[in-house]
Amino acid sequence: MILQDIGYAILILLFLAFMILTHEAGHFFAARWVGITPKTFSIGFGPEIKGWDKGGTRYAVKWFLAGGSVQILGMNPDEEISEEEWPHSYYAAAPWRRAVVVVAGSFVHLCIAFLLFWLIFWPIGYKVLTGEIGKVQKTVKLANGQVLEAPGYQAGLKKGETITSVDGVQVHNWEELTTQLQKKPGQQVALVYKLGNRQFTTKAKLLDVAGRGILGVQVDLNSTYTQRSNPFVALGQAGRELGRVSVALGKGIASIFSLHTLKVLLGTTQRNQESPQSIVGATRVAFQAAGQGISVFLYVVAYLFFFLSIFNLLPLPPFDGGHLLVIIIEKVFGKRIDVRKLMPIAWAVIIVLSLVALRLAMLDIFKPLPNPFKP
Repeated sequence: MILQDIGYAILILLFLAFMILTHEAGHFFAARWVGITPKTFSIGFGPEIKGWDKGGTRYAVKWFLAGGSVQILGMNPDEEISEEEWPHSYYAAAPWRRAVVVVAGSFVHLCIAFLLFWLIFWPIGYKVLTGEIGKVQKTVKLANGQVLEAPGYQAGLKKGETITSVDGVQVHNWEELTTQLQKKPGQQVALVYKLGNRQFTTKAKLLDVAGRGILGVQVDLNSTYTQRSNPFVALGQAGRELGRVSVALGKGIASIFSLHTLKVLLGTTQRNQESPQSIVGATRVAFQAAGQGISVFLYVVAYLFFFLSIFNLLPLPPFDGGHLLVIIIEKVFGKRIDVRKLMPIAWAVIIVLSLVALRLAMLDIFKPLPNPFKP
């Protein structure tokens, strides 16, 4: 158990290092591209192992290899800049150039998430439930408490059978089946199903549950196949997945500031899989996902990268979104903002989020949530 915890700790550090380094690299290359000088670019933290100067930038490899950092010329309001350096400093640049530098870190994480989703949909493939019936319910309980006999049971469906058609529409997996059924609440549908090489037909009048057609059968979670798309179709699927995940992330980020999260942090409410986790818990989930196959692992990692991409763009100092908000306000009102006046807000955000992160990390270390991939 101790060795496993040590292994998790090492993996978490490596994962964090990669996330930080890719984020900072985004800022670095964007600054170079728009003509703003990065004063330093370091891999790791602490004393230098090796350093060199080139093109006005100090490059360094440091002893504590946990991420990296980049310092943009002029971004620190207290920094002294010579007349020679000023044309290539942050505040001498046009607003759009500064905005490019600010959002570049999140953009890199967004690209990594998109790439991982694309790999899942194309060369690697992902597990799809076939639609084989794992259980036929005898009854279905409605929202009003009424209990009715399940249509699937009435139609004579049995475990091990696979529905292949609904009212003449071919269905190839569980998702397609439920989509067709949910569109027909309260309607009688013609079903084609098979068992082995034999094919049968039956009819069932679906229940209307909250406006969705319900048959009353459960899928066999062990009956799956690997599906892959061609690389061009996979691009669209990856884009749609980013859109779907962004909605879930929006709700997740909002939940961090909810009453439920406050109760969790105070220990008055039990945590569940929907509760916020620290990077410790999130990384643990990622490596638990590895036991479910490479596609599940990459999906969780892509989710984490996308989460950090969105979270970093919150319009609060000291996040990148806070810097972007300053640029927008300055552009709209034509007046430069003294960012030093925003430091109290930045420190308040840092302190609050650090306390939340520390508390969540303690919970993830000493009271970890159960593995979500095990029954």
